[in-house]
Amino acid sequence: MYTLKSLVYPAVALLSLAAAVTAHAESPTPDNSATVAFTQTKTRDQVQAELFQARADGSTKVWSTTYNHMAAMKSVRSRADVHAEAVAANKAGEDSVWFGEDSGSFALARMQPGRAVAERIVASR
Repeated sequence: MYTLKSLVYPAVALLSLAAAVTAHAESPTPDNSATVAFTQTKTRDQVQAELFQARADGSTKVWSTTYNHMAAMKSVRSRADVHAEAVAANKAGEDSVWFGEDSGSFALARMQPGRAVAERIVASR
């Protein structure tokens, strides 16, 4: 038995080493773009000049915590009107089915199919 162990273990180790040496990993991208060296078409000064020009004429697409993308939105109803409507709907129990645990799916299931369901959904928004 000692001779079997002394022959099998080294043979398995040798075959494993040979398999590891001959294995070649493939590229993670199908087009081998991981090995392509990308070059810049513009210099740093050109990019900075474009940035300063865009800031000056207001054409930059800004996304930060200081940018208010809702500044151009104007409401046609006052906050008090919306609040009063919400309180009245809550007291009447109209909107309570839409804010439960099932988010209104049970109420929708009880409704008759067709146009009335779509109109109710649109009206509740």
